[in-house]
Amino acid sequence: MNNGLNTLKSKRMWLVPDFVVWGLPGLGEIEYLDVENIDGTKSVSFGSAGIGDTSQSVTFANLTDVRGNSLPAFLNRSLVTVRSHDQSQVFVVGTETDSGFKIARDADSLGPVTVDLIITELGD
Repeated sequence: MNNGLNTLKSKRMWLVPDFVVWGLPGLGEIEYLDVENIDGTKSVSFGSAGIGDTSQSVTFANLTDVRGNSLPAFLNRSLVTVRSHDQSQVFVVGTETDSGFKIARDADSLGPVTVDLIITELGD
């Protein structure tokens, strides 16, 4: 028996048509070090913060495929492919999680961009 073929054929896919992307990419993330002196006690903290992140957060449970079916709330190793309806650039920000993803359009586009999403569950 060919387990590789069974694994390849067992993947689930959804097509989500006419999804509107309004989010914009952030400028990046900065790391900072904070030193504080309160009443003679010094403390140091480290952190990171996103600058201008206005990307659009999308959860799988809120999407409906081309057949009118709702997507599952959680997908095992998801992959999101974006197909734009025009020349505007749209991209997935960061990596997909088991419950959703972030998406953004090019800041130079004139407004929201309509795309088709192809969502694949890669499985184990």
